[in-house]
Order: sequence, then structure tokens, then C-alpha cells
Amino acid sequence: MKHFILTITLFSTFSISLYANTILALGARSSSAIDSMPAKQIRDTRTIKQDTTPFSKQVTVMSNEEQLNYDQEYNEKFFSPWQLPYMNLTEEEKTWQMKYANEKTYRRNGRRISKKWFNSTIANSNFADYESLSLPAITIKHADLKLFPTTKGIYYDPKRTGEGFPFDYNQNSSIHLNTPLLVSHYSLDKKWVYAKTSYAFGWIKTSSIAFVDQTFISEFQNGDYAITVKDNLQLLENGRYLSIVKMGTIFPVDPVTRQYLRAKRNTRGYATIDKVDVKDVDIIAYKPVKFNPYNVAYISKQLVGEPYGWGGKLETRDCSALTRDFFAPFGIYLRRNSRQQAQDGNFISLKGLDSKSRKEIILQNAKPCRSLLFVPGHIMLYLGERKNEPIILHNYWGVRLNSGKKRVIGRAVITTTKMGAERSDVKKKSMLINTLTGIVNF
Repeated sequence: MKHFILTITLFSTFSISLYANTILALGARSSSAIDSMPAKQIRDTRTIKQDTTPFSKQVTVMSNEEQLNYDQEYNEKFFSPWQLPYMNLTEEEKTWQMKYANEKTYRRNGRRISKKWFNSTIANSNFADYESLSLPAITIKHADLKLFPTTKGIYYDPKRTGEGFPFDYNQNSSIHLNTPLLVSHYSLDKKWVYAKTSYAFGWIKTSSIAFVDQTFISEFQNGDYAITVKDNLQLLENGRYLSIVKMGTIFPVDPVTRQYLRAKRNTRGYATIDKVDVKDVDIIAYKPVKFNPYNVAYISKQLVGEPYGWGGKLETRDCSALTRDFFAPFGIYLRRNSRQQAQDGNFISLKGLDSKSRKEIILQNAKPCRSLLFVPGHIMLYLGERKNEPIILHNYWGVRLNSGKKRVIGRAVITTTKMGAERSDVKKKSMLINTLTGIVNF
């Protein structure tokens, strides 16, 4: 076992049972249309090596006590849906997505979505049965959380810059395997459930979840957890592919065998415990992983280069999914979107400052790989300083030009806060250094 997975108290153990049926192994994300998006270069992506390792040397080791406190809070929040008696959403929270029915929206191919389709889909949402179940459940595979009970995408005009694919507004969030849920009710066609995680709510395919009882909860929520530290793994059962497993996925640890546990759905739709063996080393570790330069480099560099996926579309990440999954192995809990994450740590305001003052305050107060930089609609991991400039890792769609169009970056990149400054057609006022509103420290 290599030293990068050293946690606060112990080493993670790996075992292969001769009789193992379910295995967690190295894998890859399925190629899709998202891999064909434009991925333009700018000076930063050419001159800054797209590797987080050099910046990890600026990291200060987090104390054991501080990290354990963060991790305890993480576990409480992660499992909180199982403690809820009801969804407890306001009418506005339940119905805000209905606004799309009154707007001009399109399919990816540019075809206008009809009012009739929205009426039918809203009817299928079956909110007359809201909270008729109120049952705890769990995801049995990597899944998508939708605004409406359908896999069909909802886009603004694909002919306009920054609209169309991959900005599918029906895609609310991706959800990792083994994520606790509270289920409100079924859609009319029973193919979907309306559910709540600790950080988001919406529609999940019924085939992606299993209900849980108290016996399962007691065995699964056992206080001893491992977390994946390698991205795009695969879960196999008897050689058959079950699911992609993204970095930041939690697996409880069996107290006797030390195998990892996952939820498996039985014929009644309820979850049973399945024990998972690991085929490869260095892909999963006891949580929390020690926050030190080696581990920070190992985890963060895997995020570089991944295509931009709005709401985690097609097994990728957007800006806030990147930051959430980076911090998870270290036991630091972040909510789902950038606005929420800006409230999850200690906030230092940058509002009203000029670009020089912003830079000075960032360099003085932001902590390498422990701070986020925030502008409404976007969140970034602060890596540290290079040539007296703040350097960030972020999954970024594109640089705004004077014409209103964007030079599409479309992936996770390491840059300064002055992306595109070398271009005469870049809209200077829109550069991050001129729009950042805060630092979020942990």
C-alpha cells in the first residue's frame, strides 16, 4: 500500500476473496457526444503545465483534530435523508422547474418543445401524491437527478452562444452510488421517484434506487467508511458491468471482513448488503484521507482535463461537482451548487474591489487547495501562487468575448484568474479577476 492513502489513524486494506462476486476495479468513462465538444486553447493552458502536482507543494497539512471534525460533520449530513420524516419542501421548491413550460425551450436538435409535452410531463410528475411514501432509500448505481421525470433534454436556443448542448436544464445533478435518499412519491408511470439527497432533490429512475429498512440502515451506516480516490472506476458483478463509480463515492467497511459494502436491490425493491472486493490498489481508502501534499496532488490531478458536463451530465462534472468531489475524500462536505458552496466555509468578500486589490487579498488570505474562489455562477479551487498570480483549477465553459460569444474551453483546466488576457477580443470586464466576489476558506 502506497503512502498516499495514509489516513489520520490507519491504512486502508485491500483484499481479494477467492469467492468474490462483486469487484471494484479500474475503468473508464463511456465516450459520448460530450467528448466532441470544442476545447480551445488560451495562453494559460499552453504555458501552465496542466498538472496540480507542483502546486501541492504549497499545501499546509491539516491537523488530525480539524480533519476529524470536518469528517464527522460530513457523515452526519451525508446520511441526513434517512433521518427525515418528510421531504419538507416549499411549494416554490417543488414547482420552480415549471417555469420552463412558459419559456421557449428546445431539444438538442433545435426542435421547439411543445406546451403539450410539458403538460403531459408535469401530469406524470404526480404531485397529487407528494409525500405519499416518505420512505428512506439508496442509489444502487451512479444516477442522474432530473427536474422532470424524463430523460429528454431541455435546452435554450442551440443557435445562440452558450445555449444548447451540454446545457441540459433537465439535468439537475449526478448522484454517486450508495447515496442515501428520502423518496416522496412515484411518477404516474412508476418509472421515476421524486427524491431528496442531502444536497439536491428531483427525479431519479426507479431502477436506480432501492428502499431501505432499519436493519439495512444499521448495518450500512456503521461509522466506518472508505471513499474512492481514483476516478471513473467500474463496479462488476460476476464479470457483468453494473455502474461507473466516480471519485468521492462512499463505501462502508464491514467490521469483520474489512470488505467494502454496497447496496444491492432485491426482488421486492429493497436494498440488501453486498460485499465488494477491490481488484486494484490505490483506488479506495479509509475516510478521511489525510490532507497533505501527496494526497492532494494524487486526487486533484485526476480532475484535470475532464469535459464540462452541466449538472454532471454524461458521467462528467461541472464546476461545483469538481470542487465537491475533490474535497469529499478529505472529509469536507460541500453542497451541490456554487452559491451553496460559497456559504459552506468561511467567506471573505471581494466585492467592490479593483483587480489589484482582489489579487492581493487572494494571495494573502486564500489557502492552497483549501480555498474556493467564487463568482455568482462559478466556483474554483485555489491551487496557490505562480509568478505572483493566483492559480485555480476549475471546470470552465468559456471565456467571454467582446462580441458576446465565448471562446469555449469546455473542460477542467489550470489557469490564472485572467484567462484570455492575451486576446484583443476578450471582454476584460468579464475576466474572473474583475468579477470574483469572494474567497471560501476551510
